[in-house]
Amino acid sequence: MMINMNPSELIHADSVIIVSNRGPVEYSLNQDTTLTHHQGPGGMVTALISLGSRIESTWIALAMTEGDRFVFSKMGKEGNGLLLAPLQGQKMQLRYVVLSEEIFSRYRQISTELLWFAQHYMYPQAQDIKSYGHILDSWANGYSRVNQIIADAICAEITRRNEKTVIMLQDVDFCLVSSMIRRQHPTAVIQQFLHSPWPDVRYWYLLPQKIIQSMYAGLAGNDILGFQTEHDARNFLDGACAMLDSCSVDFETGVICWHEHRIQVRTYPISISVVEERRIVQSQEAREEVEKLRAFLGKKIIMRVDRIDPIKNIIGGFQAYTQMLDEHEELRGEVYFLAFLVPTRETMPTYDQYKAEVFKVVEEINQKYGSDEWQPIHVFVGNHRVRALAALQFYDVLLVNSFFDGMNLIAKEGVVLNQRNGILVLSRTTGAFSELGKAAIPISPAYTAETAQALYKALTLPMEERCLLAQQAREEVENHDITQWIALQVRDINKLLEESAQGFSGSLLPPRE
Repeated sequence: MMINMNPSELIHADSVIIVSNRGPVEYSLNQDTTLTHHQGPGGMVTALISLGSRIESTWIALAMTEGDRFVFSKMGKEGNGLLLAPLQGQKMQLRYVVLSEEIFSRYRQISTELLWFAQHYMYPQAQDIKSYGHILDSWANGYSRVNQIIADAICAEITRRNEKTVIMLQDVDFCLVSSMIRRQHPTAVIQQFLHSPWPDVRYWYLLPQKIIQSMYAGLAGNDILGFQTEHDARNFLDGACAMLDSCSVDFETGVICWHEHRIQVRTYPISISVVEERRIVQSQEAREEVEKLRAFLGKKIIMRVDRIDPIKNIIGGFQAYTQMLDEHEELRGEVYFLAFLVPTRETMPTYDQYKAEVFKVVEEINQKYGSDEWQPIHVFVGNHRVRALAALQFYDVLLVNSFFDGMNLIAKEGVVLNQRNGILVLSRTTGAFSELGKAAIPISPAYTAETAQALYKALTLPMEERCLLAQQAREEVENHDITQWIALQVRDINKLLEESAQGFSGSLLPPRE
């Protein structure tokens, strides 16, 4: 689906370069060596593709699948490494970078383990990185090398285009890239959005000093640096004071000045495409998925949709459910817990171990509480987006009890798709809480008893109050969907382009709202 954008919401440049860990198209190499492809999931991909639909654009990413590597290894040998995106109505070009297994493995140890768990205040979970020396080796010979490879690919594209180009970087995977680009292209316009939480600098101090300082110095190459919440933005500003020598920070306007360069720190809470997701649940495929769930719809339903990741606190949610059943025995046989779980990073021991623990807990709970007529927890495993979206229409309670989340889009998807005046039980430590907290039952995710009480309250809330909270949550997301997320960024980029063209040297953007 294409998101329609007003002319005022289009970037006022000749071209845009979008950079992310995964590309917008995923290629699959079949057993008969034929290739298939599909658009990557999620509102971010849809929004950024739409942004590039009316302007010359290139999307640079890492080759993640065997199909990706096959296609772009061939392109590198036979052409200039660029491929026209196989997306309807698009003139976007793709450049996927193929890495050796050794470099990619080291890179992933930093980006998807060390930094991922540190950003979610769960650094002790990064158990697969054994020692200080091992961390620094993976940083230098994995993460930093990949960032330089990506920066070189961007610089090559800037030189090839030789026009006014905006670079949009996504997430913490590429913390060093903006400064690497700026060494070769000092006047480049660079914006980066960080999807995960940004911790207090005191928590970052758990990492080696060299890494923290490199991250802050690398991100300081951006003109605009976007975060999910005001809390994340404030944490970065505080950290800049500690990590960037001789910098000045204006907390009111969100401006950092360092080495004669200005960085605007902004807040852009990501959201979903409400229209697209409602279209999906009306599709024939979604209706077929609903029929598979029909047997559960006569009972109350607690639901969760998550990747099998320790930050999601899946086991804690199941334990809260069983405590509720212990305290309210009348609910046994009356309430199902449907869990739609997506395996992730299965080659990493931390995730493989956590997955085993999740299924062990489910088995123990079902053996203890189940009967011939009723099994309390039903787990649906696999990356089946249509099934999950279709199911969200029918929860009575949606449990989002993550320890930390940059946003948590499941919370937003649930409240706009649900048809049963379902209630959101929401962790105070998710980014979504700043927008949906007043329309949800809040919980502290580390406390099983509080979560159990919240589940019971959500199940027994009077209908008038259920309707009011459900409507409030639904309208909040409808009024702040993915189009606003991208429009706010475009507004700030265009303001920057306008002021840069005029040679303005003051604060390039208005104060943070």
